[in-house]
Amino acid sequence: MPNGDLPIPVGRTVELFLTTADDLAPGLVTGFYLVGSVAFGDFQPHGGKGRLSTASDVDFVAVTDRRVEPESREMAALAEAHARTAARFPRPHFDGAVLTWSDLAAGPDRCPDVPCAQEGRFVPSGRSGINPVTFCELAWHGIRVRGPEPVDVDLRADLDALRAFTVDNLRTYWRPWWRQKRQRRALSLAIGLTAWFPVWAVLGVSRLHHVLATGEMTSKTGAGRYAQATFDPRWQRIVAESLSLRTGGAEGRRSYRDPLARRRDTLAFLDVTIDAALALP
Repeated sequence: MPNGDLPIPVGRTVELFLTTADDLAPGLVTGFYLVGSVAFGDFQPHGGKGRLSTASDVDFVAVTDRRVEPESREMAALAEAHARTAARFPRPHFDGAVLTWSDLAAGPDRCPDVPCAQEGRFVPSGRSGINPVTFCELAWHGIRVRGPEPVDVDLRADLDALRAFTVDNLRTYWRPWWRQKRQRRALSLAIGLTAWFPVWAVLGVSRLHHVLATGEMTSKTGAGRYAQATFDPRWQRIVAESLSLRTGGAEGRRSYRDPLARRRDTLAFLDVTIDAALALP
């Protein structure tokens, strides 16, 4: 896809990174793909500032023909390209991983630690995004900027692995997260009153329910639509609120005047929906 067809914040970020990487290490990056909200057509550039922003990130998978060695000139080039990009365009975050074509064929479980970036911070070795979600998003929804189309790439995208990862995420991340955020401590209460809270929780868990129920992936906004069409009417108010917060009012409807009530309903929705998702066959 030409950069001109991408949302402006995405296109300029990608162009700067690739131009810089090509200048510093010609021929190193032979594939480049966008995943996440951009790939699902759900890129939301606005949503406040700081770590609790509801705005989308620019999520990528860059590909090289060979392993980039630590302390090498090529690693320095990747780090510098990301640093310049993050300095010029600090928001949205430019997050992703640099893999080899062999890594894509092997799958996430057999992929070693790789150069990656999370929340705009680049590290030479890590595992951010090395999971079945990224591999399946790339295979089924990825946007090609450079290299062959995802359908033509030897790429391990395993639905069973995605389901297992989703179940584990519900059990080991979301259920403990719910327990923590329901505590009436100052920090938990403060987070619970933000717009980020229902967007992250209601739409995030709805996405996981959607994967387990349908075997397909969707965006946060798509998950909100799914929740509207699927879940009990008692949850329609908090779903509509979350959708409106996610889309800047383009979808859903804001109706909560009391953020404490919104927090209460978010936590109640989370509790029920986690159990419902885990009970799916």
